[in-house]
Amino acid sequence: MTKPAFIAIDWGTSNARFVLADKMGVRLDETHGPGIAKMGNADAIEATCFKAIGDWIGRGTSLPVLMAGMVGSNIGWREAAYVETPASVEAVLSAALRFEARGARFAILPGVKTNRLGDGLPDLMRGEETQIMGAAEDGLICLPGTHSKWVQRSGGTIETFHTAQTGELLELIGKQSILLNPRRAPAAVVGRAFTDGVKVALTNALGLESLLFTVRSRQVAGDLPDTEADSYLTGLLVGAEIRSALAIYNDVENVQLIGSPGLTTLYAAALDRAGKSSIQIDGQSASLAGLTKAYQEIFA
Repeated sequence: MTKPAFIAIDWGTSNARFVLADKMGVRLDETHGPGIAKMGNADAIEATCFKAIGDWIGRGTSLPVLMAGMVGSNIGWREAAYVETPASVEAVLSAALRFEARGARFAILPGVKTNRLGDGLPDLMRGEETQIMGAAEDGLICLPGTHSKWVQRSGGTIETFHTAQTGELLELIGKQSILLNPRRAPAAVVGRAFTDGVKVALTNALGLESLLFTVRSRQVAGDLPDTEADSYLTGLLVGAEIRSALAIYNDVENVQLIGSPGLTTLYAAALDRAGKSSIQIDGQSASLAGLTKAYQEIFA
């Protein structure tokens, strides 16, 4: 039987994934828990962590724990300071916050901060840098999600990036506006309505603030079945996100998509409509690969 070597924790805003792995990053066991946003304070986070990994730690406190994501933010367990771009793999790993708790060794990987290309405004990421470190090649990378990231990587270094709050906007608009009836978080599928929404966002002279109302107006006009409104709304927001990104990275022909298969499939279809190719990389696998690399450099 493969011997456990470390524990990998990807702890974001919405959920947490705890993985027991061998020295090569092969998953031996896994459990899940609530995200940082559902935790009251650092004591609650610590208690939740040890409840999830207690049986594994019980096999021997020599097992180190590698963590990434919002667990290292100012609302997390302990704050791991941001690394500024350009951020190499070496810079990220050397800035890991190392500490001990209840006899176990921990390391939290830092986030990355940048001044965005195009407007120079500050931007942040936590957790995505671990996925990039684990699975991405040089080039343009998109990590779709609640807060999508568009990242330029060169020579193994994160050069710059920007955030699009597409996932969060979709949920807010779906649940709190009049566009969907009943009001709910959109559940989109690749099809005519989604592709049409992408096309409208990519080619229309009007901005998203004007295009969003067409979700309602087209339903009233009989041009959009209410059963396809979710997909059309999602297509509008994803299309607008891609239009903005390609306005900055206009010479890119291929995009690496890192995330859940459901999301990367949507983004691949939207990029195809924009005339760009893409490859899809599973986000959970990328995160474990990045945490494995961190274990091998910090603790092995």
